[in-house]
Amino acid sequence: MKKVTLAIILLFAAVPAFSQKSNLIFFTENGQPFTLMMNGITYNKTLQTNVKIENLNPGPYSVNIKFLDTIYANVIDKIKLDDGLEVTYVVKYNANSDFDKNVKKLGKELFSTKPVSVVQDEKENIDKAPGKFNLAVMSKTKLSQNSQAATAAPNTPVTSTQTANNQTAPVTQDETHYRGSGDPMKGLNVVKAKEMVVGNYYAVIIGIDKYKGTWMPLKNAVNDAKAIETTLRAKYKFDYFHTLYNEQATRKSVITELEWLAQNAKPNDNVFIYYSGHGEYKQDLHKGFWVPVDAITTTTADYISNNDIQTYLSGIKSKHTLLVSDACFSGDIFRGNTISVPFEDSEKYYKEVHGLSSRQAMTSGGVEPVMDGGKNGHSVFAYYFLKSLNENESKFFDIGQLYNTLKIPVVNNSDQTPKLSPIKDTGDEGGQFIFIKK
Repeated sequence: MKKVTLAIILLFAAVPAFSQKSNLIFFTENGQPFTLMMNGITYNKTLQTNVKIENLNPGPYSVNIKFLDTIYANVIDKIKLDDGLEVTYVVKYNANSDFDKNVKKLGKELFSTKPVSVVQDEKENIDKAPGKFNLAVMSKTKLSQNSQAATAAPNTPVTSTQTANNQTAPVTQDETHYRGSGDPMKGLNVVKAKEMVVGNYYAVIIGIDKYKGTWMPLKNAVNDAKAIETTLRAKYKFDYFHTLYNEQATRKSVITELEWLAQNAKPNDNVFIYYSGHGEYKQDLHKGFWVPVDAITTTTADYISNNDIQTYLSGIKSKHTLLVSDACFSGDIFRGNTISVPFEDSEKYYKEVHGLSSRQAMTSGGVEPVMDGGKNGHSVFAYYFLKSLNENESKFFDIGQLYNTLKIPVVNNSDQTPKLSPIKDTGDEGGQFIFIKK
């Protein structure tokens, strides 16, 4: 009898210990890989885009997030973890940072009389400005005692990236609290993975070298575009190709192709648009443009504005639409901040992001000019874009993965910084365009 009583006492004494354990999840809004250090301990030796730590004691933690891309400053913050919770933090882009405030100033200086080296130094200082990213609480979930007991079995924290072959136990959600109104992840169903329904893949590829009038001819734009076409035809699933090279790429023809996509792409289809040519940015209008082949002056009446392109992208009914623009000032197409599903290298992840609509753009630069020349007859951006596509050995290769493979070499070998982001107000739900290898 005494043994039974002692066992009951020990059992109830253990419950408070379990209830004190908590979990933390960190992920980057822009898909940038990172290492996580808290209170001097590194929790992931391999760079990840999302990290989950289980079985943590409540209390204060000093967080230090170091990015793969060293152009970003570390995110350093202090947080307090309460007991019995699973807290998700997003490493969020801070639109009010010094970086954001100074980008427009930098854009104005690019064509000033300052030496290129001075402008580049100013750009690097802006890129590394503290406060460009910050931690934000996305959700707080109260853990049930069963889930706490499961995660608290070992007495040391457990780090997890939740891969398909090594999934953590599902958490029972008793109560969820958000800062702001509603669930910020609404539409991002990262629990129920559906079967992938793959529709047709359309490619519209535009390349222009033979400019006239005010616009100087380019040397590599058509070569870049044709190489993209060749690689996609040879290695990846694409069902239809529409190409506009040099004289074919008039303003009317480009708009006609975008209208055709809006009329013909179905809800399960995938649309890839690649533009390689001149771009222009009008400071007084705060607007960027594509320059078609028949534009011979600097009047905007002959251009195609990024606002117009954004309108057509929102009208294309495909599941996924990806725009890749290798042109000056193409980064102007991004408006505001968005959020996407954290990357995870598993079949489940690809099913999830394929099931969510996406409207994304990858640009070879932001508000700075980009280079025509580069490596092996291609622009620097096109060279590494092609290199990523050709060296990929996986069945599924999403645009976020491709971006992470090319960004650093492009930055290190040019004066431009590629960007990838969902396009605001076009119907993006956090999915990803996926290249499917043949």
